[in-house]
Amino acid sequence: MLFQARFGLMLMMTVAIGSYCATVRHEEQDNNPKVNPLSELNGDQLEVRDLACVHRQQPTDQYATEDTPFNKEQKTLNEFLSALKSAGELGKMDFVGTCSPETQSSQVSHLVQSVLQKQSGLKGVHATEDIWDADNEGGITLTLTFPKHSLPAGPASVMLLFSVNPVKGDSLRVQFNSQSIHPNTQTVCISESTRFLIVTGGWSHGHIHLKLKTMVETSMDDNRPKLSVSELKEVLMRKVDSSSTMIKPVLLFLSDLEEPRLKHHRIPQDERLPSRTYLFLCELQKFLRDILPQSKSTTPQDDPSAVSLDTLHSLPPLRLGVSSTESLLSGLVNSSTPTVFVFPQRQQGLQTHRVEVTLDSPLLSVLRMRLDEAMAQVKQQEAGRKMIDRLQKLTELSALSPDGEDSEAATKDHKEAQYRSVLLLKALQMVLSNWESERAQRAARADEDGPSASNQCHLQSLSVSLRKFFLEPSRANINNCEGTCGFPLNNANNHAVLLNSHIQSGQPVNRSLCCVPVEYDDLCVIELESETTNISYKTNVVATKCECR
Repeated sequence: MLFQARFGLMLMMTVAIGSYCATVRHEEQDNNPKVNPLSELNGDQLEVRDLACVHRQQPTDQYATEDTPFNKEQKTLNEFLSALKSAGELGKMDFVGTCSPETQSSQVSHLVQSVLQKQSGLKGVHATEDIWDADNEGGITLTLTFPKHSLPAGPASVMLLFSVNPVKGDSLRVQFNSQSIHPNTQTVCISESTRFLIVTGGWSHGHIHLKLKTMVETSMDDNRPKLSVSELKEVLMRKVDSSSTMIKPVLLFLSDLEEPRLKHHRIPQDERLPSRTYLFLCELQKFLRDILPQSKSTTPQDDPSAVSLDTLHSLPPLRLGVSSTESLLSGLVNSSTPTVFVFPQRQQGLQTHRVEVTLDSPLLSVLRMRLDEAMAQVKQQEAGRKMIDRLQKLTELSALSPDGEDSEAATKDHKEAQYRSVLLLKALQMVLSNWESERAQRAARADEDGPSASNQCHLQSLSVSLRKFFLEPSRANINNCEGTCGFPLNNANNHAVLLNSHIQSGQPVNRSLCCVPVEYDDLCVIELESETTNISYKTNVVATKCECR
């Protein structure tokens, strides 16, 4: 019998020296907590709200454990390190709750290897309080509170460690789904040999409260009843020795690693977990690839008709960042210029990509408004549920922080969120523009088949294939001019009028009037590199008006 135990895990973390949400048992209290929420993105099952504190309400069923003495809790970390050493010698990882060697999380494996090599960089912070709530719908919520002292002042690779009770008989399979853990879906199995569970999170920093709500699906023997709150609690929180005191989860993080390759707030390049900007860019590339028309060839490089983007005349590139001029930022937000994105050949190249922009208050308001409008237009189309879900993830990952954040970390996060919001706006504008071109092409084909089809000079949609690795989209609509130039000439200049009159009188000419583009739009190219973003404009690419010349 398959049943579901819905387990909502809300993890309140302060990952810097700063204010935090105090519960009724905390001696310290911050009257003005600052929040940078990290949103969860799992469709209809997840609900995320921006909270400065989790206010304790009266649940249907509630359990709270008393604080565990430090010397007993320290034993958990020592046991974990000892088990890691044994695993490194024997090559066995069953104690950590992985379901099989084949499905073992690569991120957990990487962190385990890092811990074995550099134990001095591993630090642990135990939860000071845990609150278990059972709601009327059968859901279970665990709220963990961590102290603000002894936490990393800068970014750190973090993971949540549970010291669990082994499950006799059939194993208990638990699946975590959340955008704030990496990988986003993590499955663990609790069996007779399981002693610990690890849930790896993204690396975070500075004055952040993180609310993580995760749905867990459990599958057990047909004869086993549904787990109650106390039973689930006993599984996930092992008791100290034979006492009644339960071991609270531990927040582990790798920090202060003195290595030659230290960069980005003293975290080694290969130890840092993906930032929200990296996750956003990966999701953005998937979104564009799925929703936009692509070249028929396997890659644009295989298309003999493809034109290299680098051969087009371009204005000097501008770097997008904190030093960007107001005119550049205003142009990106207010303009609907056709746009393409250039991604690195490998997504891993974006793991160090951290770009900030600073928009003044009026421009930021315009950005919010235009984003809302573009979002509404995209949702009106029949894009499919998959695309709407991707769009929701992008929206959450680019969500702007509330006004009033004044700490250094909060300001940094806010600037990065502005950058992601600008990219999302340009991507949505690009999608809407492509859809409009497709509609124009369908309308033009319908007119050609109609009885009153006109052959006068007019603008016609035309798509061409562009060549550059990982260009989204790989095709661009540049339009073209088609039709005859006969009497009467519409919007023609004096030269065209006189030339046409000369031709109509039967006088010989070497060149007849031609239907040609007379006005163009530039093509905005947003090139994403490992640590920077360059904006360049390919001039006179998209025809916007035709006349006879």
